[in-house]
Amino acid sequence: MIMVCYLISEDFKLFFMESNAFLLRGKEFGLALSALILCFSFQTIRAQAFEPGYIVFNGNDTLYGSVKDRNDGSLFEKIRFKNERGKVKRYSAENISSYSAGIHTYESLWYAEESQFFRINYYTRSGYGKKIFLKVLAKGPLSCYAREFIHDDNDFLDQFELFLRVGDTTMERATQGIFGLKKKRLTSYFWDCPTLVEKIKKLSITRPLDVVTYYNAFCGNL
Repeated sequence: MIMVCYLISEDFKLFFMESNAFLLRGKEFGLALSALILCFSFQTIRAQAFEPGYIVFNGNDTLYGSVKDRNDGSLFEKIRFKNERGKVKRYSAENISSYSAGIHTYESLWYAEESQFFRINYYTRSGYGKKIFLKVLAKGPLSCYAREFIHDDNDFLDQFELFLRVGDTTMERATQGIFGLKKKRLTSYFWDCPTLVEKIKKLSITRPLDVVTYYNAFCGNL
């Protein structure tokens, strides 16, 4: 299915290249547009399907099966878990400590946001806020999570990265949209790793996962 979409996409690119100054004839344009819509529909259906995975209960017992955690335009507060016999049950972040769906792993963490003078602070303190699922991007002395959310105006799935040091209860947001790393905030957050701060300031490091890699390699065990 992916190969079909890829071939259609490549034909569509060639079609644009061969048409002088992107001048398309009505019939051909309609066929190309229909092909793109068909590919989008495939991706949407695939995103709604159960994926191979597992759930880990708060007592560390693990069940394997398949997991579904979202639908078109929505994220489930209670994920759907289907066991090997095909029975489906729902679990919230209160019920389980983590789960895996496909290639992604999610952890249940206490989560709260506080707004103070146009600044949002993020916390993970036991009993404060509520438990939610955060996508795990990297684990170590410094971990990186993704907070997924749906835009209200267009149902588009988006996310932002959060750093969390072992033992901390305060998380730091890594980026501010298209503007990249939040250099001022991260300068304060990484007080214990001055060489990392310099690399962030000089734009030698510009991506959240590169921040995690550097910190864990050179500052995480200090």
